[in-house]
Amino acid sequence: MSAPQTPLASPDEPGEPGWFRRHLWGLLVCLAFGLTAALYAPGLSGGWVLDDFTNIVQNAALYIHPWSYGAVMHAIFSFDAGPLRRPISMFTFALNRTFFGPGPLSFKITNLAIELLNGLLLLGFTQRLLRSGRIRWSMDWTDREIDYTALAVVTAWLLLPLNLTSVLYVVQREAALAATFTIAGVWFYLAARERQIERGEGWIPLTTGFALFLVLAALAKESGALLVAYVLLLEALLFRFRGRSGRISRGTLLFYLVFLILPALAGLVWTYETGLLSYAGRPFTLGERLLSENRVVLHYIGWALLPNLADFTVFHHLTPSTGWLHPPQTLLSALALVTLLVLAFLLRRKNPLAALGIGWFFVGQLMESTIFPLELVFEQRNYLADWGLVLVVFSLLLLAQPRLRHKNARITVALLLIAFYASVTAQWAWAWRNDVALALDQATFHPRSPRAAYFLGEELSDLTLGGHPTLYPAAVVALDRAGALPNADLLPDAAKVILSQETGHPTEAQWFTTMEAKLRSHVLTVSDLEALKGIVGCETAHHCHLPPPWMKALFRAGLASPRINRLPFIKGNLLVLDGNWRFDDHLPLASIRRLNALAAKLNPGVPQYRINLASIDLAMGNLKAARHDLLLLKSMNWLGRMGPAIHVLEAQIQNYRKPSPKTTVKTHPRTSLGHQVPPARRQPIR
Repeated sequence: MSAPQTPLASPDEPGEPGWFRRHLWGLLVCLAFGLTAALYAPGLSGGWVLDDFTNIVQNAALYIHPWSYGAVMHAIFSFDAGPLRRPISMFTFALNRTFFGPGPLSFKITNLAIELLNGLLLLGFTQRLLRSGRIRWSMDWTDREIDYTALAVVTAWLLLPLNLTSVLYVVQREAALAATFTIAGVWFYLAARERQIERGEGWIPLTTGFALFLVLAALAKESGALLVAYVLLLEALLFRFRGRSGRISRGTLLFYLVFLILPALAGLVWTYETGLLSYAGRPFTLGERLLSENRVVLHYIGWALLPNLADFTVFHHLTPSTGWLHPPQTLLSALALVTLLVLAFLLRRKNPLAALGIGWFFVGQLMESTIFPLELVFEQRNYLADWGLVLVVFSLLLLAQPRLRHKNARITVALLLIAFYASVTAQWAWAWRNDVALALDQATFHPRSPRAAYFLGEELSDLTLGGHPTLYPAAVVALDRAGALPNADLLPDAAKVILSQETGHPTEAQWFTTMEAKLRSHVLTVSDLEALKGIVGCETAHHCHLPPPWMKALFRAGLASPRINRLPFIKGNLLVLDGNWRFDDHLPLASIRRLNALAAKLNPGVPQYRINLASIDLAMGNLKAARHDLLLLKSMNWLGRMGPAIHVLEAQIQNYRKPSPKTTVKTHPRTSLGHQVPPARRQPIR
């Protein structure tokens, strides 16, 4: 007689998890990512801000039509956003512009998709990291604990309000896209090193694969080069530079010599030689920046872990520190950061996961919060770095070793933190629903910020020009207030000039006197150039009719501004703008050519100046000089990036016909500030 067969157990019987429990983790993943998309959705209808205009809106090269190798190269190298020009990010902008039009919606939807992709990559990497750490750090974490901790960490990261500008501030896709390849690269390194230790081989696929991710990350944004520093931290705390035998691996040391030591030394020499470490264009010194960043980085930690809606803005305004006690927060912030670093070092064996999280955050600050002459504060600089902070908090709550009591209470705290982050992000995203709402939000919460105040005046000006003339007094009051704030640039004053001219109101001479005083007293900035460009554009379009003495005095003041001779690109563009205005004032082309030639001499590597000269030479009938300009332009045509411009100039030279004496030749050389495209709505100035 055969033994009785045991019936198959039902999935819902005790001892066998039911359907809901078996799929709970996957359902929570969908909930986390769906909630992220839902919270960001209101902000997708918002507009452009800050660098979006120069990088994207005014960049006609991003519209690729017809498709050709030259047009693509021209698009991806069309803006000098950084030393490497960020061609991968620029190519994605070109795809948005070419296939979906000039509106911001498709750009923002793409940014949100990148955010969700990064969340998925971080989820996979965090799970792999915790499983590897369980073995190498001898932890007794269960698979279930690892999966849910990884999900909690990534959900909190997705919902951090500190990361919102990397999604809704379109041009900051560069930071998010660099993070995409960085996360993928760190995950790849983790998996490849595990295989290499297990098998004692595999250095060729590890190095080639890692090199690919490193190049992709750095070409999305220069901060992608920090991939090397991230994996170095991972190596130090997880693998400890050891191979299969348990001894120090020579291959690992060689890897970091090739990918870290030599490139770092070469990069420092290159940045010094090319002037990338010059502070001539900044209102602070290297020492003041280093002091100030202590306060800034401590702010970042607070904004990440205990966010307050009033803290968040696109227009951060911070007075630089001039000494350890000026202000006193400088020294206190430095002591707090040193304490964190010492704590990470002390925890490297007892709690290596916390040490890793702290170290990860500081690695993320190495490039944009140290010696490079960037602006002092921007939230998107923490886009990947703040994952380390979240990892510290949630690992202490959910994976504490030795195990702590009150597990349910700790889980509740973790869930409340996630809910808190979601609530602040929801409010911050809601403020981005349109330009007016964002401007009111920023002006309310940041009354001392010149940029925030100008943003409100700018929006009121747009509404005035868009059919609401009764808002003119309010717009002028807002712009007056923005221009009077400490460290304000020329944008508010220029906007008043253009707004008054386009609406038929009187333009006050005092506005020009104020601009002259600002130009003579502070270092000329790109924002000041944009202000002058707006006035010149209004003049050449014949929307403005300003007294020539006012304009001449303005350019004289600009050329007398502090450090102007140490800022060749700024001075070059100022000369071109002066030439554009003077041509409209009937200055001979020969005189305009001298201004453009000086700009080209100051910036021999900038192709646009050579294009300007070729256009002027053609207008003057000087074919020999135009051909010489074209030859010099061709010498700058690496990777074919100037192909379309060269093709146009060649055709113009080949088909040139000398104008008759009665023909009036008129040309407006384009400046290197970016090609002009018709704006989606009338703007006084951006």
